[in-house]
Amino acid sequence: MLRHYSFKQKAMMVINLIFCILFAVMVIYAAIHNGGDLSSILFVIVGLVCLVFGILSEYLKYQYNEALWYLNFKLDTKKAKEIYENMLQKDIFGMYKNDRALFDVMVAIEEKDGNRALKIIEENEKKFNSNVETLLIRLYYEMRACLLTGKDKKINELYNDVKNIEKMKKRPKIFQYDELDGIYERARKNRSLAFEHFQKVNTAYMNPKETKFILENLILLAPAEQKAYYQEDMKRLEGLINESK
Repeated sequence: MLRHYSFKQKAMMVINLIFCILFAVMVIYAAIHNGGDLSSILFVIVGLVCLVFGILSEYLKYQYNEALWYLNFKLDTKKAKEIYENMLQKDIFGMYKNDRALFDVMVAIEEKDGNRALKIIEENEKKFNSNVETLLIRLYYEMRACLLTGKDKKINELYNDVKNIEKMKKRPKIFQYDELDGIYERARKNRSLAFEHFQKVNTAYMNPKETKFILENLILLAPAEQKAYYQEDMKRLEGLINESK
């Protein structure tokens, strides 16, 4: 069940589980041995509430990570949406409510539905503009959505905001700016410049979904004699995706 989790993620889940068990033992002990005084009763009630919240939080975190794994590593949007919807039904405290818009945008982009992505971004504009990091995330996905829908002029406007962010001393490093440059040049029909920018993107630390987008562009923009090289990379990536459990 946790086979695709890193050692660090597994260790954290084990530590949290041990903590929950120890806390549960304390609450049960207090419930059995309380003297009926108000402070003991309050401790048991608060302890039970905290225990339920803690267990639910860990479960939701697991479900959220599963949904992202199916989206980013298996590229299975149907399964990702199924898990995410199931998680939201159990999220009685609304812990992942603010993440819904971004998840839906990523799914829409992966399903090549640019219009749906743009609609979600428009409906959640305040959330995406809450800080510089979320603004850059919005700009990236909005540029990709515009690329899908042929709104090239809009990409020019968005790109100006990207460059302003890139000039900041403490600029966000969520995306590689060469990728954003590549999207911009592709929208301007500068195929050679776009190709050069996408070539500079380091995919070593990217997940399969992100790598696939870069390879798609390299295959599209590469000179005829280089296309086969990137097509082989795509085949290897698809093989890794199919082999992953």
